[in-house]
Amino acid sequence: MSHPSTDLLLGIDLGGTKTAVVLGDATGQVLARAQFPTTTPDETRRRIVEAAAGFGLDFQRVGIAVGGPLDLAQGRLLAPPNLPGWEHAPLVAWFAADFGKPVALVNDANAGALAEWRWGAGQGATDLVFLTCGTGLGAGIIAGGRLLAGAGGNAGEIGHVRLTPTGPLGYGKAGSVEGWSSGGGIARQAEATGWPVGTTTKDIALAADAGDARALALLDAAGAKLGETIAILVDLLNPQVVVLGSLYVRARRHLEPALRRTLAAETLPELLAACRVVPAALGETIGDRQALAAALEAPRR
Repeated sequence: MSHPSTDLLLGIDLGGTKTAVVLGDATGQVLARAQFPTTTPDETRRRIVEAAAGFGLDFQRVGIAVGGPLDLAQGRLLAPPNLPGWEHAPLVAWFAADFGKPVALVNDANAGALAEWRWGAGQGATDLVFLTCGTGLGAGIIAGGRLLAGAGGNAGEIGHVRLTPTGPLGYGKAGSVEGWSSGGGIARQAEATGWPVGTTTKDIALAADAGDARALALLDAAGAKLGETIAILVDLLNPQVVVLGSLYVRARRHLEPALRRTLAAETLPELLAACRVVPAALGETIGDRQALAAALEAPRR
């Protein structure tokens, strides 16, 4: 590797099921990578430090992309719904002590928005919404060419919005966006209707590919609710582009028809005409790249 140490970044993508640690640069290029299951805070922290040491090159800034809600003033998690046991974990203090470098903590949806805006489907846009569509569902918002973080850094928690008075549980709320349209929510819906415990959205998408009527109905409903969610965001924010993350990238063929029908029915036509709704251009690399985008938010020394 020919990169001088001054432009290297360490990105930590801390997810509900897996953690990735990447070494990269300010262009979003990933130079080295390690991945392992997310377990307890202590074990996961140890494995992150080991992975960084294994890369063998120094880095200047550290970024952590993780699902909210966060306490940015204290640099810690609050009560993330998809990381049980991690409540109040002081991530910035931990990794500042471990690495001795500036550390930025960024909500994963905000980090995804920054990554797609810098290097992906949102390049050149001034107004963008990114939906994570992962285990959970959050939004990152670029408004007027700047990240819309909110008063405490938690703007964009669209997954907590209730779409229906009753319905599948997500983000601690029945009938929420996350309950209807996140990977975790769809999997819980499947289990509640007789699928085996441990069913994943990948299992459901594969069953839909094979023509399974239950799987097709689940994904059609999720697509419709995702369309309702995007309609709210388009009417509220008037973005040029809405970028949809991992689940949509993987299961687009089953989600898109209902999503497009619902969008057309629910959105102001002139606002929808001004907006592209597209899969994340960074595809399966979005987690790695959003971790590097988070690192770019850390102050330079």
